[in-house]
Amino acid sequence: MCSRNGQPSRPTTVDHAPTLAERLHELLSDLAEADLSALSADDHGQLVTLLVRAEHRLHAGVLDAVAAFDSADVASTSPHRTTKQWLQQRTRLSPGAAAHLARTARALRDHLPRTRAALSSGSVSPQHVGAIAGVVTTIGAEHATTAEPVLLDLARRFEPSVVRRATSELFALVDPEGAEKALHNAYEKRGLTLSVVGQHGYLNGVFDVESTEILRAALQPLMTSSGGADTRTATQLRADALLDIAQHSLDTAAQPELGGQRPQLSVVIEADKLQSVTGGAVLPWTGAVVPSAIVRRWSCDAEVAPVLGRLLPPAAGITVRLDGQVGSTEVTGGWLPLQVGRASRLVTTGQVRALRVRDGGCVHPGCARTAAYCHAHHVVHWVDGGPTDIDNLVLLCRHHHRSLHGGLWGLKPDPGRSGRFWAATPDGRYPAQTAADRSPPLRVRSTTDSLPFSAAVAASQRLASAEAVPQQD
Repeated sequence: MCSRNGQPSRPTTVDHAPTLAERLHELLSDLAEADLSALSADDHGQLVTLLVRAEHRLHAGVLDAVAAFDSADVASTSPHRTTKQWLQQRTRLSPGAAAHLARTARALRDHLPRTRAALSSGSVSPQHVGAIAGVVTTIGAEHATTAEPVLLDLARRFEPSVVRRATSELFALVDPEGAEKALHNAYEKRGLTLSVVGQHGYLNGVFDVESTEILRAALQPLMTSSGGADTRTATQLRADALLDIAQHSLDTAAQPELGGQRPQLSVVIEADKLQSVTGGAVLPWTGAVVPSAIVRRWSCDAEVAPVLGRLLPPAAGITVRLDGQVGSTEVTGGWLPLQVGRASRLVTTGQVRALRVRDGGCVHPGCARTAAYCHAHHVVHWVDGGPTDIDNLVLLCRHHHRSLHGGLWGLKPDPGRSGRFWAATPDGRYPAQTAADRSPPLRVRSTTDSLPFSAAVAASQRLASAEAVPQQD
């Protein structure tokens, strides 16, 4: 045990330890009921500082108690058998947290007395201690004891990530083969799940550090806010960046084919529903139903295959001809396809290229998303009679495409200038961005300046030769 000044104090007797824990609970109850609203700024700062340090010291007490519990082998006399399982069942810790607590308690008890004392005094955090204690597991107690003074010095001066990086470097120095094996084992534990529950899709993944760096490097450039009106959080920006990468991948020819086609989002919807804002369509992979208004947004830049069909009555026995064969089929209602037309792309490749030259990226004022991560949008929707012409098309990033169809801002043609538009945002009415707003084209002031140096010299020489030739009358 340590006193308030960090110096060793007289150990508490065994009989008093549970009583002290009960008193601690009483003090925490009093603190939870206290009114903190009347504190001054200095008092607030002092309270938070003292409580965080007290939390660190309390964690040291927890580790001491777990270490003593483990030494006494109390768990072996219970149905749980091990300290880790006892902690998991009796304190409701997760399996990982229970294992980490027991492992750290043993490391401090057996090999890291200085680290235990530093945590007891509140000079380092539990995160620092966890990083230092991990050295015992990775490279052995002997190396951990040797490195403890250096790691503790780092812990007192820097955040836990610095200590973790130092332990990784120590691992690679002392046991390079073990460090490489550990990274390989981490890679082998990679996994990704994608599920749908209700109206939400859940993406959960585990990656090794190298894969995580690759993901971070790919996502970070796309996690840019479009200005003060952009209220997306960091997690929302990260999610949008991942979707931008996925959409960009689907839009390129580098994707492998599935059933003769590059993978895309496919949906079947009745023509009347597509023209309406009511109703919905079913997605083929998840079975989720999306409103028709969402499908309208998807269809701004899409391939449309018209299918002529007949609505069948329920439980009707009919005979159909398919590929020259005749047979009876029992149906329970639905659509009978009669004729499938050729898929037509609403926005051509040439038009997309022209939009990239004209708009240069998302036209929303202040948005920095480049053209590679934008969709073509019909200002007047094609199902409402809007033509698929350059003067009715703009580039929008995924975020502003969604918000436009959601009614959060508007886009109207500029009646005085062809191919120019006005954006009506909550902050006001502004001209839509163009490529010139992002990178104004350079204009050469003279003909000579536009030529390479060698060509300019050659031209001046030809001019001089021509002046030297006598003019004929």
